Amino acid sequence: MPSGSIAYRLVVLPALLLAIFLAERIPSASAQGTIPVDVEIVIAVDVSVSMDREERRLQQVGFATAFRDPAIIAAIRAGETGRIAVTVMEWAGEVRQSVIVPWTVIDDETSAYAFADQLERRVPGRMSNGTAIGSALLKAASLFGTGSAIGARRVINISSDGINNRGPDPAATRDFLVARGITINALPIVYRGLLLGVVDDDTDDLPPSHLIGYFTRKVIGGPGAFLEAVSNVQDFELAIHRKLLREIEGQVDIAQRPSGPARRLRDQAAVAGSSSSAVAVAAVLIAATTWPMAARSSAEAPPR
Repeated sequence: MPSGSIAYRLVVLPALLLAIFLAERIPSASAQGTIPVDVEIVIAVDVSVSMDREERRLQQVGFATAFRDPAIIAAIRAGETGRIAVTVMEWAGEVRQSVIVPWTVIDDETSAYAFADQLERRVPGRMSNGTAIGSALLKAASLFGTGSAIGARRVINISSDGINNRGPDPAATRDFLVARGITINALPIVYRGLLLGVVDDDTDDLPPSHLIGYFTRKVIGGPGAFLEAVSNVQDFELAIHRKLLREIEGQVDIAQRPSGPARRLRDQAAVAGSSSSAVAVAAVLIAATTWPMAARSSAEAPPR
């Protein structure tokens, strides 16, 4: 996008200016905190108007259930420090973000269950004013360094059922954050139309691959960045579990293991056969098993 174009001045430049403004609010991993952890994770969940009550609750319960899972707890304990730090943030429009669970250090079953219980007790929020992915990424990044932990890695785990329609350009924002050592992974919810629940018409028939492609091009970035798509409402818990396990373990391709979530996905694909749901399941499996995905930053290409 040429630097003198109208689109650049209206979309990219504001994102870059805002990023520069927030730069001092995103300290380096060695600048803050006293407790070393293997990874700091900001879980940024979409609660915009396009997410209905069931989906918002499934999203919340999915993360709570994951943190009670023995495999997740074992992965945390298997790290170099045996600890991770996690916080949860809800988001929607440009200035619609709220931390619902503060930074928590998890190092055993007791702390994992306490975190899960705190999250599950919350009533899922519902925020208006659009889907501002770029703003959500900036807010999530600003949370790093505000807790008591120092992470060897910093990860934003962002979910959404739509594309950006407010605020800073996600790709330009992503490039800025990747340059500061932050990895962004995505949980696109692809089984609903992008405007379902927002407008009353049936013209929105874009396939799941559209949103998967958008998040691949515009949102994810950093070393080993990946996405894990939710292909149907029954997949929420499974997708969240896979994604979180992969983020805790780092650059490990869990999809090649002979048992567990990967096998269940393969079984789903086999049962679906040639039906339309098979396409969505295959897309999830491909996205989930591609490791590592190329890091995306302004050093590799101009903002998209």
